[in-house]
Amino acid sequence: MRKRIRTVAATIIFTHLIAVTAWADEEMQYRKVKVENAACELGILYKKTGEGMDIGVSAVATGRGAEFRKWKVTKIKLKIGSERIRPDVSGKFFVRQESFMRVPAAVLFAIIGATYQAPDGTSKFDENLGRIGLALGLGLLVLQAKGDIPGERRIFRLGKETAGRIAYGKDAIEITIENPEKHQVRDIAVGITRPPAEAEAAPGYDKMTRDELGRLVDELGSKVAALERRQSDYKYGRDPQYDEIQSKIEGLRTEQGKVFKIWAEKE
Repeated sequence: MRKRIRTVAATIIFTHLIAVTAWADEEMQYRKVKVENAACELGILYKKTGEGMDIGVSAVATGRGAEFRKWKVTKIKLKIGSERIRPDVSGKFFVRQESFMRVPAAVLFAIIGATYQAPDGTSKFDENLGRIGLALGLGLLVLQAKGDIPGERRIFRLGKETAGRIAYGKDAIEITIENPEKHQVRDIAVGITRPPAEAEAAPGYDKMTRDELGRLVDELGSKVAALERRQSDYKYGRDPQYDEIQSKIEGLRTEQGKVFKIWAEKE
């Protein structure tokens, strides 16, 4: 019998979005959720449309040490009230470990971008992802190969009535990750975040030079590294300081991914 550990309501995780683009159009967010022996990293897109709102998700699961590549995402669902929404676009992707570890948010955001350019989920996704990955300088790989990390992507296209029923603070994106070799399953719930009441002023990244953007990417990476060192003094699941630092890390990673994308597009 496989071992299933479910998250309880208290572990549904929420975070404030750092706005780089106005919410009136779209907002992207990077998340990393740790569970026993594994972690799940997500790119989430909230995009307002004429019909309502789209929620895009790209997710990768990894394990610790020798089990790094043995975990995989098997399900991504959207739960609004008692209803579980079916995705309009589903598919897999594969990324190189070096690319993913360097700027995880940029990789996950690129996956969603490629999905939007191929909403029918056809092989065009591979072409778009390869082109976006090349532009980002990430060396993304979309063909299955030994040693690459698998991921899952979903787009949920919500009508106005459905989007209007979202209970921020209660409804969530539900992800299941598995380790088939050890028959272990983890269920994770990431809360749907209420957008800021007013969009924060854009930092003006598009006006910066490529050198300035590159330095900013490195500076943000240094800040993440410093926070991760501080975080090592606390224990996950026990110390509230751990979660507070994790929220700051995710905010910096979100910003770094967006800056990296602008940096690459200026090439």
